[in-house]
Amino acid sequence: MKTRQMLSILTLLAICLFTNAQEKPHCVFDDCGFEPGQVVYLFGDHVHLREAPSTESKVLKTLPIGTHLIVKEKHENSWRYKGVDHHFYKVNFMGKEGYVLGGLLALEKKSIHNTVHLFGRSRTDGVDYLLIRSLNEDGSFTEKATRLGNGQFHLTKMGSKGLPDIEGILYVDYLAKDGAKEGGGIYLFQQKGRLYHVARLSQILDHGTSYVWEELIFPEDEYGIAGKIRYKKEVGEYFDDASNWKKTSVETKELVWVNSNLGMVQQ
Repeated sequence: MKTRQMLSILTLLAICLFTNAQEKPHCVFDDCGFEPGQVVYLFGDHVHLREAPSTESKVLKTLPIGTHLIVKEKHENSWRYKGVDHHFYKVNFMGKEGYVLGGLLALEKKSIHNTVHLFGRSRTDGVDYLLIRSLNEDGSFTEKATRLGNGQFHLTKMGSKGLPDIEGILYVDYLAKDGAKEGGGIYLFQQKGRLYHVARLSQILDHGTSYVWEELIFPEDEYGIAGKIRYKKEVGEYFDDASNWKKTSVETKELVWVNSNLGMVQQ
C-alpha cells in the first residue's frame, strides 16, 4: 500500500477510535443540541423560565447560573444569542415545566478541586469561541473565552498529570474534518481555583501529503520528565510513494509551569 494512502487510513482510524471512545461531541452549531431526558445546567445567570418558546412570553421563574434542569424536548422556535442561532427547549425545573433558550444552557459542567466550570459558545465575525464560566462561592462567576480551531470539539478533564501546584487540567480537543480545517486542542490549567490558558496545539493532515503534529508530554506520560512538560512538534512531507521519499523534522523543548506561566527551562 502506498505511503500516503497508509498515512490517511491510519489517521482516519485514529480519529474514529478516539471519537467512538468519547461522548457525543459539542458543536457551535445547534445540530449538536440537547436530548430529551438529559440533565443540563444553566450557563446564563438570572435566566427566565418562560411559559412559551418566545422571548416575549410570560416569565414563570428566574433562575441563577448553575441551576440543573431536565430536558423534555426541543422546539422549532429559535433565537440568535451571542452570534449563534439556538432553539428553545422545554425543560423541567423541580416539577415545573417551561422553556429556556438553548444558548443559556451549558454544553457541559466539569468540576476541578471543588471549582465548577460551565461551558458555552459564541461566534464573532465568523470565528467560533468556547466560553468558560467558573463559579465562585458567593454565586458570582468569572468568564474566559478561547478561540476554537473549528466548531466541533470534546471537553476532557484530567488530573494534575504529575505537575506540582496544579489542581487539574482541562483539554479542549477539536478534530478537523478535512485538510482545510485545523485540528488540535487547547490546554487550560487550574491553579488555586483559577483557570489559565496554557497552550494551543495544531494537528493538521494535508490530504496525506504532509502533516504537522504538536503535543505536550507530561511527567506521568510515557517519556515524561519529572516536574517538566515536554513540547514536541513534528513536521513531515512526502515526495514520492514508490521510494518512500519523505522529509521530517522534529522540534522539542522542555518547559516548566512557574508563577502561573509556562516557560522554557533555564540552563
